Order: sequence, then structure tokens, then C-alpha cells
Amino acid sequence: MARRRWLSLVLLLLAGGPAAAAPVDSDLAAARMGGGCHPTGIQPALLDMLTLVNPEWAPVTNGPVVDSEPVLVHGVVQGMHGDTSGDFPATHVRADVNHFVRLDAEDAGRLATGNGDLLLHFEWEAGAYPAWAWASPGDRIVGLGRWIFDCGHPGAIPGSCSASAARQCVVDGDCRPPLCATCGASETCLGSHFGYSAELHPPYATAAIRSGRGAVLSSGRRNRPVPPPAVPATRADIYVSADAGGAGDRCVLMHRMMDATLLSTECFPLAQPIAPLNSRDFVFDLPLPPRPRGARQALSRVIMHDTPGGRPARLRLRPRLRGREPHLHVVVHLKKKVRGQLPSGFAATLLAGWKKDRTPLTHVRVTVDALVIENALRPAQPVAPRTCSTSDSVACATAADCPAGESCLGAGPVRSWRMQAAANGEWQELPGLDRVETGDVIPQTLVYDQYLPAGGALHLVAQGVAHECVDTMYGKSLATELVELGFNKGIACLASVARSPGDLDVTYPGPDFGAGDHETVSTGGEGGRCSTSTGLLCVVDADCPSGESCTETGGAFALRYRIEKLSS
Repeated sequence: MARRRWLSLVLLLLAGGPAAAAPVDSDLAAARMGGGCHPTGIQPALLDMLTLVNPEWAPVTNGPVVDSEPVLVHGVVQGMHGDTSGDFPATHVRADVNHFVRLDAEDAGRLATGNGDLLLHFEWEAGAYPAWAWASPGDRIVGLGRWIFDCGHPGAIPGSCSASAARQCVVDGDCRPPLCATCGASETCLGSHFGYSAELHPPYATAAIRSGRGAVLSSGRRNRPVPPPAVPATRADIYVSADAGGAGDRCVLMHRMMDATLLSTECFPLAQPIAPLNSRDFVFDLPLPPRPRGARQALSRVIMHDTPGGRPARLRLRPRLRGREPHLHVVVHLKKKVRGQLPSGFAATLLAGWKKDRTPLTHVRVTVDALVIENALRPAQPVAPRTCSTSDSVACATAADCPAGESCLGAGPVRSWRMQAAANGEWQELPGLDRVETGDVIPQTLVYDQYLPAGGALHLVAQGVAHECVDTMYGKSLATELVELGFNKGIACLASVARSPGDLDVTYPGPDFGAGDHETVSTGGEGGRCSTSTGLLCVVDADCPSGESCTETGGAFALRYRIEKLSS
């Protein structure tokens, strides 16, 4: 048996490694092909958009059924973003964190023909997915979770009607009355295709694997005057939770026979998580840093975080130190009971390196002191002002401000932001942004400790979003939203788009790593100044005096931070 395994390995190497599997045909997502997605016609009406979220995500395998077997995939993150709004609010509590992952060759069969960028998106709601566990470009990531087609983006390529061949179509209804008055009642649509993308949405377990840094792996002797040194280390931020927000809730994921039913369906607060958390263990390999000469023993350290549900799974580490790629084999025991109960999740940072590695490292600390708001990105006229339901010209804060029998509808000005920042790919969210005004200096206490080689660099990133009316609708059913806002204002609110304040992206090379105090303004993004009255900040043309336009200048925030070089 051992000889056979060795022979298979040799043949695999001679063949150039594992062949990538073919992607799944995205046409199989459509209901007419047995899938769980329901596309709209070539000219959809307003309420036809409900079809695209009924459901918004369906399993790649056995699409009409909510429950599915989780899949395990591995790859390298090519890009990502945190909470920047932009998702359909009635199926989310918060917007998704997105990772765009180049899969390992052996997992390439998890792509679909609609994944035009050849990347698999990992999507998990911010809030349910803590920032410390997010991966960054260049990190390896391992994910276990729900393999789905994104029904909300059909990517339809039209075909033609079976008899009325000159008429383009996507679904059979495009070829029949009343949409096609000259078509026959039994015509069908032929030759249409779909570009549904496959995603891991949501995973319920991820490991973000990071290299190129160091860590203190030994606690050292008690009362030792000099702390133990840092050594090069690989870091894995591991997070496992059954809470995935709307994309992991049965009520949200069920297909309703009539799309209009969604207007009266109440799924919040979410209470039906579908993650099969305890069906299988979460298993992956954590590569060790390059082996220094003479090193034979690996060290590891586990830093536990708060576990969702309070019952952490057991962790098992098995060193595999022989061969060209020494690593730790990691098993998070999700199937094994702890004190008579199955685990409710797992949350930890795992660090691994070599004992007595003498590679010199510099301890660099970044402290984010404040967020400066250069432009709050709030238009003077709200998308959905709060006015009385019938006396629409009467502004109100509550129904008490309206004539008897009327209600107060609308959202009014939206003042909140979301922001997140990372040092060398390790993320934290900025607090205190529920009410943001131009000129605010909002104190922060984010701290990042890094142990970096002299040839390394410190890479700082900050990103976020200035909320709009649509962001007031997250975590609520369509029925609730339309009652609170009114139908017309509700539609306007759904159509609104949150605004980018720009991004901060700076790199400080070693050996100094930018030590000192900094205030860096973001680049790009929305917002600007009026074309003639340049002293006036604006978001849209209507914010400027008559006849002037809003010239986009970007740079809506600045970050104040301090970099300290503590030791080397």
C-alpha cells in the first residue's frame, strides 16, 4: 500500500500536479434546469425584482432545497473589502465582508462558468464575522460552508422565441402574451444562458493564514526581567460560528410560491440558523516559516477569543516537520462534545514558528488616535425626509407632529458611517460613528503590534462608507420597511446608494517603518466642493448655489495615528 501511494505521488509530480477540475455550468442554477434560482424576463417590471431574492442564494447541488452539505475550499485572497454597504437590506442584518479567492487547483471545480474573474467569493456578514478574523490580499484562506449560486445576479444572455425567432427572450414568459402580443400562448424561449456565479456564502468556518511577521511564542520563566524574544511565525485567525446573518437563516432562504409573499413575510429577528456546525470537523494545515539551520522543534501558541454561544470546540495540533513543507495539522473538533455538549463555535488566533529561531525582528506598534471627518458626505436634502403621511409638506419627528390620524413617514438625514482599518492585513473596526458631522475629530484607541523583519514593511489600510437611506433598512423585512417609510419613500430608499469616503493605503518600509506621528487624508471617494463657491462642501449638485455643480474632490476623512519602533 505504501509503495502504491509513493508511485501515485511520483506520477502526479511527473504530470505537473493535480489537474484543475472543470467549473460547474451556471445554467444549472436556473429553475428550468432543476436549480433554485428564478430569473426575471428581458424587461423586468419593478416588483419583478422580488423574483431575484426569492431566494437570493440557492445551493449549487439540489438547488430547490435550503439545506446543503458544506464544502471545504482553500486558496489565496486576491482582494477583499469589509462593510461598505451595497447589499439588499431585507436579507441582511449588515452588509457582507467579501473575500475574492484564487482557489487551489484541486478546488477549482467549486467555480462556475459564471465566475468570469475565476475567483470564488467568500461572503459573510460583518457583525456576525468579527474584523480580527478577516483575511487580506496575499493571505491564504480556508473556508467551510454553504456552496451556492448567487441568484440575485443572473448574468443572462438572451436567446430567441421558439416561433417568433426575431424576438429576444430570457424566460418563456418573454415569448407569450401579454409581454409579447404577437406570440403564441405556448411559445418557449430557446438558447438563453446564465452567468450565475458560485460562492461560499456564507462560510461558517474560516482560517485566515498570514506570513511575513513574527510573534512571541514562549511565555518564558516567571519573573524573568527580559521578556522572551519574538520569532518569525505564521498566524492563523480561526473563526467558527453558526451565525451568518440573513444568508444563513432558513426564513430568508426559503423560496415562496408567490414573489409578493415577500412583502408580508417577517424573518427578523433571525432565529433559524441553518449552518450544520457539528456535522464535520474543520481541518486545515498551517505552514511553518522557513526552517532556520539546525531547527528541529516547532513552537505554537493559542490565543483564545470569545466563542459564539460560549462553548468552544477543542483544538488539536499535530506537527508534520519532515519534508519540504513542514506544517502543523490543525483540527477544530466540531463533532466532539465538551462536557456533554456539542461546541457552539470556536474563535482563536494560532501562532506557530521554530524554537530558537534567531532571525532579528523589530517590534512596531501602531496606535490609531482619531478619525477626522473632512466631509460627512450628507446631502442637504434627505432621500426620504420625515413628513406626515397625508400632509406630505409637513415635516415631523413623530406622529404627534402630524394632524390627527396621520403617521410620520421617512428616514430623515442619515448621519452614520462604518469604517475599518488594518495594519499588515489585521483588521479592526472603528467605533463611535453612529453620528458623524463634518469637522468631527472622533477619538480612537486601536492598537496593532507587529514584529517585522528589517526587509519588511508596515502596510496601513483604512476603508469604509458614509451611510445613506438604504442603510437604515438593514435587519428589517420589506413589510416593516414599507410601513415605516411609506411605499414611495421606501422605493426611493431602496434605490439610494451609500457613499465612499475614499481609501487610505500607505506603506512604510523598514528599518524605520515610518516611526512618528501621522495624519493621512484618504484619496478618492465621493464628495467635493461647489464649482464656483469653492469654500462650500457638497455631495450632489443640489447642495450648491443655483447654477453651480458639485466638483468631486474626494478625501472625505483623515486618520491620525502614531507608529512606534519599540525594539529590534
